[in-house]
Amino acid sequence: MIAGPQGSGRSAMLRERALRSAATYLDGKAIHTLPGVEVARRLGLLPPAQSAPEGITVADLVGLGPGADDEAVAGAMRATGTLELADRYVDELCGGWRQRAWIAMALAQRTGVLLLDEPTTLLDVAEQVELLDLLADLNRGEGTVIVTVLHDVNLACRYADHLLVLKDGDLVAGGSPADVVSEELVREVFGLPCRVVPDPVSASPLIVPIGRHHAGRTVSTEDELRDVVEEPAQVILDKPVAGIDDESRRFLEASPFFLLATSADDGSVDVSPRGDPAGTVLVLGDGRTLAFADRNGNRRVDSMRNILRNARVGMLFVVPGVDHTLRVNGTATIVREGPLLERLAVNGTAPDLAITVEVDELFVHCGRAFTRSSLWDKETWPEPNKIPTAGTLFKSQAALRASLGEGRTRVPPPL
Repeated sequence: MIAGPQGSGRSAMLRERALRSAATYLDGKAIHTLPGVEVARRLGLLPPAQSAPEGITVADLVGLGPGADDEAVAGAMRATGTLELADRYVDELCGGWRQRAWIAMALAQRTGVLLLDEPTTLLDVAEQVELLDLLADLNRGEGTVIVTVLHDVNLACRYADHLLVLKDGDLVAGGSPADVVSEELVREVFGLPCRVVPDPVSASPLIVPIGRHHAGRTVSTEDELRDVVEEPAQVILDKPVAGIDDESRRFLEASPFFLLATSADDGSVDVSPRGDPAGTVLVLGDGRTLAFADRNGNRRVDSMRNILRNARVGMLFVVPGVDHTLRVNGTATIVREGPLLERLAVNGTAPDLAITVEVDELFVHCGRAFTRSSLWDKETWPEPNKIPTAGTLFKSQAALRASLGEGRTRVPPPL
């Protein structure tokens, strides 16, 4: 499937670059060196919606293609539902039936390759699905190679084995729809804010447009952001420090809990909670490096897998009952042996792995979020029996995963 916005060069790629380029091969031979008659016998082409010759019947139109014998014409018309229209004049048909007749003409050629330019034009949604099912049957049942320009990206995602996305005549992305289609790609190519979710029927990517009337006015540049949020005072801009001062050390030693944010090289992010007795996050001798243990857990190693791909991390340290926090941004390293592991032992048990973070930025964050949320006010805490347990959440998420047709969690490829 070839997709892209209007004017992106989809049809040109199909009809000009594919049929005339010296880089295109058909059955092992450069296509531009083959006689036109030979290409027509091997390759069927459906051009964009066009007018049929005046006074031609559906049966005669379907039989125009090279190699379209009576059996092939009947089969193509049966497959496209046009058999009962055999004696009707094409120019008398409505747009949808006229398009079916053109599609039948392409199918009747019985070539091993079909190039279809917007075959679903003028078809209603049920007819579009019916046609694409037919093309999938030809591909899987008879081995027909099908290259299709399709305007509906969601249908392209559902039916394509390989998706090419064009913008301004250039190839932006290519591969399986699951690997290609993302919210960022749709925004870049189509200029459309959206959400990409699993199709509940096929599990292929499903683009859900947002639109101005459903999300309000969005912000896409820093200038737009600063139209709403004014620049902070210089003292706020200057507060990060590339090291650990004595008072910050005291705060870190009092913190039994922090959040660790990591990201992979593909932009996916993860935030992991980390907890140990207060004082077990160490400040190493250089005054710029933190160290903490990686305790045994569920063995997903999401954070460490991300660190191996992108060593930049963020940390947020919390002290119970205290509203302000310390934020740390830095560069992480995973340690598997050495005296550091013994220093991080708890109750005589040293961890198998530790993580060190060289501090690039450390700064205090005010307590407004804690104050607004009344996090430490027990009077606002919900009753424990009204909150889903971990087991209940696990079962509910498993049911949702099954309903979406998802398999196991995708693990990034090895480094």
